[in-house]
Amino acid sequence: MKKKVDITGVLIDNFSYQDVISRIETFISEDKNGYIVTVNPEMIINASKDEKFFNILEKAEIRTPDGIGILWAANYLHSPKLKNKVFSFFQLLKSLFAILYFPKKTRKILKERVTGSDLFPKIVDYSQDKSWNIFLLGASDGVADKAIKKLSKIYPEAKFVGCYAGTPEKSDEDEICDFINQAKPHILFVAYGSPSQEFWIYRNLFKLKSVNVAIGVGGSFDFFAKKIKRAPKWMQKVGLEWLWRLFREPGRVVRIWNATVMFVKLVYREKNKKLKN
Repeated sequence: MKKKVDITGVLIDNFSYQDVISRIETFISEDKNGYIVTVNPEMIINASKDEKFFNILEKAEIRTPDGIGILWAANYLHSPKLKNKVFSFFQLLKSLFAILYFPKKTRKILKERVTGSDLFPKIVDYSQDKSWNIFLLGASDGVADKAIKKLSKIYPEAKFVGCYAGTPEKSDEDEICDFINQAKPHILFVAYGSPSQEFWIYRNLFKLKSVNVAIGVGGSFDFFAKKIKRAPKWMQKVGLEWLWRLFREPGRVVRIWNATVMFVKLVYREKNKKLKN
């Protein structure tokens, strides 16, 4: 398997969850620092429109495939090249149907989905034997604290050294960084939603003296605080988590449109562009 896979210019690391955790362990043991981004289709769309955001993704230490759409794109872009436009379009449709009916085929190029929502508790679990200090930043007031209480029951040996809601606004950054520095965490989870959380991490990681790894995890705190119910496991497995979020949060329709229709369109154009070259 390839070590990195190019999705419309964004290089995705072909990592499993354990691969990511092993790299985090290396960062901490060697006292290095860096940030991890869990790349989903919407982020690819944003990167195609915003050069600054593209550069932030490019400079991340690790970029994991967050979402079945990324696995699909990797597989589709590496499928045989068909010059006939009609055949090429049917090839696209076939690859999309395969997500539902032959999901294993989407894992030919990238090993597996490595989502922020699943990576978050896995790191917390692994930290129990390592005495890593953990800080939760973001979400609404009180949400991170509720998430910590829930996680502490599941992972009683995990060391949470603080949480703070704050905002991703530049005017609040110095105060937040001072608060985090006082807590001295090794790992910082940031839940401001993308792209705000990635911009925040990029601007502030160098100010955080003890933080070895920062990770944007979107709505993960909300899931553990029971503020938002996550999609059933079967929907997660077949890549329909976006549909669940749309039913529960109709206001996300533009984001869902970008992550599905616009993303497929972008990837299709990328494949055809490669055919012309």
